[in-house]
Amino acid sequence: MFLACFGCWATMVFMMLYLAQFNTPNLVDDFCFAWVSKEYGVLAGAYYYYMGWSGRYFGNILMHLTPLFFSTSFTFSGINTYLLLVLGFVTNLYLVRRMTDLPFRSTRLWASVFLIQAAALYSISGMYQWFYWFSGIYYYASLQLVILFFVVYFFEKPSRLRTGILAGLLFCIMGSSEISMLLLTGVFWGYQLWKWRFKGPINAELYLLLGIWLVGFLLVMLSPGNQVRAVTNVPLADGIHILLSNIKELIRQFFSSPFMWASFLWVLFVLELPKSYVRMSILDMLALTALFFISIIVSFIPLSFALGEVHIPERIISLFLLYMLMFVCFIVLQLKSVWGGLHLNRISVLVLVFIGLGIYKSKNFDLLSHEISSGNAQAYSQEYRARFEQIRLSKTDSVEVAPLKNHSALFFTEDLSTDPKHLWCKCVANYYGKKAVNRK
Repeated sequence: MFLACFGCWATMVFMMLYLAQFNTPNLVDDFCFAWVSKEYGVLAGAYYYYMGWSGRYFGNILMHLTPLFFSTSFTFSGINTYLLLVLGFVTNLYLVRRMTDLPFRSTRLWASVFLIQAAALYSISGMYQWFYWFSGIYYYASLQLVILFFVVYFFEKPSRLRTGILAGLLFCIMGSSEISMLLLTGVFWGYQLWKWRFKGPINAELYLLLGIWLVGFLLVMLSPGNQVRAVTNVPLADGIHILLSNIKELIRQFFSSPFMWASFLWVLFVLELPKSYVRMSILDMLALTALFFISIIVSFIPLSFALGEVHIPERIISLFLLYMLMFVCFIVLQLKSVWGGLHLNRISVLVLVFIGLGIYKSKNFDLLSHEISSGNAQAYSQEYRARFEQIRLSKTDSVEVAPLKNHSALFFTEDLSTDPKHLWCKCVANYYGKKAVNRK
């Protein structure tokens, strides 16, 4: 089982890292963030976007730290792929290690991490928007911050260092993604109120965290940029239709992914909570489950009624998907502690079958393998880089470039407009110090 879990994870990671060398900055946002950062600085640029586009104060900072801010070379365009893969792996290793107390020499520990990571990489629909689009870096990062927050809070011993880490993580989470902010708010604070109502007084440390949460929540909700971005004329019937259709799509992706089932079976038959960990009662699990799914529905409401988008972007639906994966694995682990021990040898063949089906059905696996074998990503990257070198080295203030001939199914392949006043054209022109840039 260890070799199967490692093999499926390593295959996907190898393809992702290989293709990362061909990654290029995205015309959507990347050049705009880079220009603003160069012109005003990272923090001032983040504040500019906070006032004019988005209340994600921490996410805005991350996006303005684009590699283009440090260099006009595209050499480091794939760095976000490396950073996010490392962050996700380390976070999941920490999660499984603290929740199970398995030693580092245990193959069960490493196989668990490999399988959960593989489930994410093979199943998400937002592969490009998470791992290759630098302006989308905060989505996956916010998920890892939430995981770290819960593990530190529930598994680390009280100390000043622990309190400081929790405070920093919470402040960053609140300003990284509205989805992560709403889910953490509903689940964490809802459960604290549940404990206060039925289990006794809340820990004094929570008063500090509550203050930080309130500051972060107000910073996001009162951002002038959110008023610019939101659409307020979505009819009630249309909003409900959008809400239900997107919830339906989330459920479909969740239950149709073989890797999800492989992960649940693995948790059920392999992992165990440490004996020192206080088990949740069935009533507590029911309350937590209700809070989680209510929070998901609440998170869908602004997406359905405020943005006016018929289909939620893949990067957002992927975030919901992985939150559901983590939550269901946690509940399965809790239920197992109530039911008693189960053994892998009764189910190992079925886990292997689900892994095999997951690889066979994965659109991400098909996409990456095709981009590598066809050479499309490499050809597109070479032409794309040559185009922007032409712009950078041009001695004229107005530059016209030929349309792209090569295209990639993985990378964003929208082209520059023929109108130099188009936003993307203006951002590219400002970044390279030109008066105008456009496509012929």
